[in-house]
Amino acid sequence: MRTLLAALLLSLAVGRSSIAVAAEADDEGYAMNDVGGTLYLPPGWEMQTWADWEFKAKSRDGVLMRLYLTPFQVEPDAAAAAAFAGSTRERLERDGAVDFEDIVSEVGEAELKGGRTVPAVRTSMRFTFEKQKTKGVVYAAAITGRGQVIHFETITAARQARKAARALDALLAGFELEKLPEETVGPRVASEEAGFAFTAPEGWRAPVTAELGAVRAITAKVGEDKLDPKRCAVAIHPVAVGDPDVIFACEVYAFLGPVDEYSFEGEEAVLHERYFGRSDKPVDPAEKLTMGDRLGFLYKPPVAGHAVRLALAPYDKGLVQMWGLAGTMDEDALDAAVRAAAGSLEFTHEGGGQPVIAMDKRIAYYLKYRPTSPVVLGPAALLVVLVGAGIALGRKKGNKYEDI
Repeated sequence: MRTLLAALLLSLAVGRSSIAVAAEADDEGYAMNDVGGTLYLPPGWEMQTWADWEFKAKSRDGVLMRLYLTPFQVEPDAAAAAAFAGSTRERLERDGAVDFEDIVSEVGEAELKGGRTVPAVRTSMRFTFEKQKTKGVVYAAAITGRGQVIHFETITAARQARKAARALDALLAGFELEKLPEETVGPRVASEEAGFAFTAPEGWRAPVTAELGAVRAITAKVGEDKLDPKRCAVAIHPVAVGDPDVIFACEVYAFLGPVDEYSFEGEEAVLHERYFGRSDKPVDPAEKLTMGDRLGFLYKPPVAGHAVRLALAPYDKGLVQMWGLAGTMDEDALDAAVRAAAGSLEFTHEGGGQPVIAMDKRIAYYLKYRPTSPVVLGPAALLVVLVGAGIALGRKKGNKYEDI
């Protein structure tokens, strides 16, 4: 953006006669694979930068344009409008713009090449270049692409505001969107083979294919860089600006003993050592958490800058390990989202995914946590009876050598 503003000031200073323009748009247009479309410039525009992910041009009237991308497939709505207006203003402020006024950002439409009409966020604002004391204006439109948002922006001196507004519409009308947004699924997500599913809160969904790389970069922070759909299920809460909030669950091959009110603290100690035994910061013991039809564990590891939650539940393949990673949510919001997702957990294998517990762990459970249970006292009482009976029988028979 600094280059864009600098170029604008230069073009205004030297006058329109010094700008070399293309008489007509390139008949083949400017194809951009990452963008997922082709831009056909109106007559009188000159291409400045052309890449798969970005495009810049200028007109003989001193209007500059930029096309760029932001990640994640976000639908145009009021929240997106506010976020895009805020990010545009912040970017201009970093480049020396001040005294913003007439800020408008709303949900509307954009007409693309071929007469295709799509929902769009439209933004406009006036400002002043602080050093030059020159007033400027920016017009912007954002439309949803495949796994991303495509932004169009025109900027010029305030006295040419109408030209910038018309230029934005002309550029949109010359853009052919070839990679349409993907259909979204959610808020219920499921692993393909691991035997569980969960339902995230309203507004969450499964990431589309084009978003998976960015989502994996987030989940890799807690050691999951693959998100194999066979063993994992993932939901995101996408936002217009910034990283999404993520909840994902994966199968972990680790088996506990029986987990209930009696054994919770003991089994929690095992998990705590496994996950946080080498942590630089102390992590509080887990809270009890209902995960589907069973008792689970909820940890709140302290992480600077972002809320994090870890929920664990035993099942037939080991553990369901559910992470909640906040992008923009605060602690309370993420906590509520993870609790809702954990409560909705479904175990889809035959038999309801009941935990597989080794016999030695079952025996240890009763001896350690329930020594007064009939399971323990019954055999103990029987043993006492058998020993007593043996002693009595021995006394009754007497010593066969006593008459010798």
